[in-house]
Amino acid sequence: MAGGSEPDEGKARDAALREMARHRGYRLVKSRRRKPGGDFGRYALHDADGQPVFGVEDGAMTASAEDIEDFLRNAIRATWSTSEATTKARPDLPKPKPAPAKPKPAPAPVAKPAPKPKSEPAPPPKPRFKPEVANLLTKLPAAKPDEDFAELLTRPGFRLERIVSRGQATPADEPMVQDRDEWVLVLEGRAGLRVEDSDEVQLGPGDHLRIAAGQKHWVTWTAKDRATVWLALHFD
Repeated sequence: MAGGSEPDEGKARDAALREMARHRGYRLVKSRRRKPGGDFGRYALHDADGQPVFGVEDGAMTASAEDIEDFLRNAIRATWSTSEATTKARPDLPKPKPAPAKPKPAPAPVAKPAPKPKSEPAPPPKPRFKPEVANLLTKLPAAKPDEDFAELLTRPGFRLERIVSRGQATPADEPMVQDRDEWVLVLEGRAGLRVEDSDEVQLGPGDHLRIAAGQKHWVTWTAKDRATVWLALHFD
């Protein structure tokens, strides 16, 4: 217990000094710079603008706790003495005569309230946005005798279309070759597809693949008893 009393006493002393300084309009500053030849543990007083008032020389703090306490107590005594001397030296002043009463001003005329302007009718509310919803699998074209191609979206660098097939196939001696990459997705129906010298792959709903630009490819068959719906994306 004895070993911890000294730091506690230091904290209490600092708190008391800080309160005395605050009552005098000062701020207590304590150095914590630990370096050889430093001013660790020394104090200084600053005014409200942060300018040093006491205990600072060449940028270093020089005052001890006792110096700060003496400075603050002497400042209190000096202020008290000045206040007491001023009070004693003040002569009794004659009571001022009451000023003559000012005449009451005439009441201002009451202005009639201006007529309220007629309010304009509120503008009609802005119509709510109505999204245009379409379905790729309803109201399908017959797709006979040729496949049906419907462009859905075109932007610089890509084109999206729906293809509806019903029994069509690519002639063996007329392979399809395109100058852009193509990604195809089967939404409904079934079909067969061959790319370059690959084996035929069978595609059903949800199956998709990418055909690179310049690759020969054939749709070897599509379902005859129902529509086969493709989603084809052509892109650079």
